Amino acid sequence: MTEAWELGIAEASGFLRRGELSAAELVESVIGRLEATEDAVHAWAYVDRDGARNAARSADNSAARGGFLGLLHGIPLGVKDVIDVRGMPAEGGSSALKGRVASDDAGVVRHLRRNGAVILGKTVTHEFAFGQGTPPSKNPWGAERYAGGSSIGSGVAVAVGSAPGALGTDTGGSVRNPASVNGLVGLKATAGLVDGSGVLNVSHTLDHIGPIARSAADCAAMLRGMVGPENAARLPEMVLPQAMPALTRVAVDRGAWAEWEVTPEVDAVLEQALVVLQGLGVEVVEVSLPELKMALPASLAISLSESVEHHRELLAGSADKYLRGTRIMIETGALVPREDVQFAHQVRSYLRASLRTAMDNAGVQALVSPTLPSIAPIEADMSHSLTGSTGKDSLSSALMMLSPANLTGMPGLSIPCGFAGGQPVGMHFLGREFAEADLLGIAHVYEKHTSWHARVPVLH
Repeated sequence: MTEAWELGIAEASGFLRRGELSAAELVESVIGRLEATEDAVHAWAYVDRDGARNAARSADNSAARGGFLGLLHGIPLGVKDVIDVRGMPAEGGSSALKGRVASDDAGVVRHLRRNGAVILGKTVTHEFAFGQGTPPSKNPWGAERYAGGSSIGSGVAVAVGSAPGALGTDTGGSVRNPASVNGLVGLKATAGLVDGSGVLNVSHTLDHIGPIARSAADCAAMLRGMVGPENAARLPEMVLPQAMPALTRVAVDRGAWAEWEVTPEVDAVLEQALVVLQGLGVEVVEVSLPELKMALPASLAISLSESVEHHRELLAGSADKYLRGTRIMIETGALVPREDVQFAHQVRSYLRASLRTAMDNAGVQALVSPTLPSIAPIEADMSHSLTGSTGKDSLSSALMMLSPANLTGMPGLSIPCGFAGGQPVGMHFLGREFAEADLLGIAHVYEKHTSWHARVPVLH
């Protein structure tokens, strides 16, 4: 067997249930990997070694009595530091909340614990998940490059193996973005599927909590462990297929790729990925969806205006402790006229209906695109303005490509599909509501026939 920290969630679960690995051994191996990599990548805001070890021993004691705790029995996970974990720091990456400790678990963390997960600690986030500033986390594929955001620490931790999976939040792509640049799988599930309570919100309308993991199977395991009993019936058993289901069809809008300024190197990787999908029996059809360009301005109007509500009280007393970029985003939200916000919600309803109709008419399970328009840019050259011009070094381009899933509430999945210039490239699937199993199934079969997933970067 490889070292325990190298195991994915699904594989580790099998070893645990067969008694070939203990939860204590798994957690100890992961902590060892964390300690070996953390000085280089700075993925963690807080690590609860003692708590994780105690939880692992409890899981082993339960297993010895014949009782497995749930789907994620003994699996150590990271949690982005905008999601509350009882007794752990909950600072949201901001000096404005320095010293804050969560008094209770977020809803999703309660579900993870109920399913046996071991909470290892809190991962680094951009301040309040706005994507502003430069957190200490480093891209393991190149320390000078953008490491993704705003769930930056979650992506980096999973990439280097200091956690087999981690939670992020996604308002306009902040789970799928770091998954893409770190060569991982990231899922933004259908709106309402995952409990969003106990989160430092940007936008209660557009925020989603999602898993970042090394494979589609690991993402599926995490998702099932994240969902409460009230929504469990909405997820099938999610037994992922070994072969592509018959009549699988996906759509592409290459005109949108050009408008999003997808670079030639990323375009070439995506085209090759589509060839692989076709070889596996997936039919690829062309569609034109010019209405997708409406998603970003509508998303910004909603999310920034709602951010004012979430930060009004804290800003009143601690504005000087916010990063300037974060404060500007919230202040911009305060300037959005109510009529524009109402119109953005109308756009939201229109785009949701339009995409449903377009997918029905084309008979497709998903719309496929690059996750990001370029490989991870050099951090020093990157524009972090959410409202800036698009381009390969702009955060706005990532938002333009990923915000339709947040605005409509439809599920979005990013999976690794190759490399360009030595950097991972992600392929994105926008799917039908509550059809996560379809997206993960396509991704799982693709993974079985390629070598892009679960590669661990060599740290220098």
